[in-house]
Amino acid sequence: MLGDMFRIETGPDGAHHIYAHTDSLPVAIVIVAGLLIAIVLASVFCYYLTRWIMLWAVHRLARGEHRKWLRAAAHRRVFHRLAPIVPALIVYLSAPLLKGVTFPVISMLGTPVAVLAASFMVVAGLRAGFAFLASIEDRYNHFPHAATRPIKSFLQVSTIVLYLVAFIAIVSLLLDRSPTYFLTGVSAMTALLIIVFRDSLLGFVASIQLAAYDMLRIGDWIEVPGYVADGVVTDIALNTIKVQNFDNTIITLPSYVLLTSGVKNWRGMLESGARRVRHSIPVDADSVRFCDDDLLAQLAVNAEMKMPLAMQADEARLTNLGLLRRYMLGYFRQHPAIRQDLPLVVRHVQSTSQGLPLEIFLFVNDTRWESYEQTQSDLFDHVYGVLPLFGLRVWQKR
Repeated sequence: MLGDMFRIETGPDGAHHIYAHTDSLPVAIVIVAGLLIAIVLASVFCYYLTRWIMLWAVHRLARGEHRKWLRAAAHRRVFHRLAPIVPALIVYLSAPLLKGVTFPVISMLGTPVAVLAASFMVVAGLRAGFAFLASIEDRYNHFPHAATRPIKSFLQVSTIVLYLVAFIAIVSLLLDRSPTYFLTGVSAMTALLIIVFRDSLLGFVASIQLAAYDMLRIGDWIEVPGYVADGVVTDIALNTIKVQNFDNTIITLPSYVLLTSGVKNWRGMLESGARRVRHSIPVDADSVRFCDDDLLAQLAVNAEMKMPLAMQADEARLTNLGLLRRYMLGYFRQHPAIRQDLPLVVRHVQSTSQGLPLEIFLFVNDTRWESYEQTQSDLFDHVYGVLPLFGLRVWQKR
């Protein structure tokens, strides 16, 4: 009886197939139930066996000092997500057995089960791929140059590619068509894809240029005109750049903005260890006059003025404004907070209806905001304080 029920036939492809012929529903149910139980037991056994072997091997191999990338992958559970592929593969390979049952309906379950099993393998591989990309980012962040060469945008591009590959694979399985069938239609949808993924494409190109030319790093202080962005870069992604302003607000900018706008990056200032001071003092032109004996005598009795002025000669031929400029140069050159190896200029600029501007251009040796502002304020407190000693006045609107 069993010999008549089960037999092996050679299919059109030359492969041997096992067929079960029955017209009895109870017999078909028993056959299918037994087959499903066998598949489930085999899948569960192979799942735990495969998982144990992989985790044991990874644990042994990850002990080496140069296997930190393997420990990062294990931490992200890459191998845990790969293990379900094995039972899905067993179900996929066992699905043709359902086709061998000649009882109606049951024989039709073979193809859907195979498709679902294959789709599950694609999804499991996709999840493992995401975990692997996350492990790459974790491991890369431990390198010294991670802050200067972020790869988050490239990993996000890889994520999009994985999504597309998985989507095409699953649709191909569900429709029983070759993936090339869908790829040939991509060219016709290029214009639509460009419109839909415009920001992603622009962000991808911008991210490559930002990384290639080292234009932006995490931790850089930037200012973006046209946007309320004046702070430190905290994250660089594929489409966006996150900036924490100094008032602790967070602003998110499109990546391509940095290529289309004149972004000011203060990294050079921080790396040089010097920050520029550029300040103009509007001097009342009516207070400018040649130096006389009374002015020189008044300055001579002031002990604070002696050292800077003693460095100059022939002050009698100067105006009080020229004498002030020389004094300011001497004062700034002996100040410990000013960089002497960088330009230091005290000059006139074009006079206006608001007085004669005296511009001071120098660099202080502390780039921290609090210290910089304090030093700058102390310098100009002194300058404004000595103006009356030279007989000069600050222009003010009356």
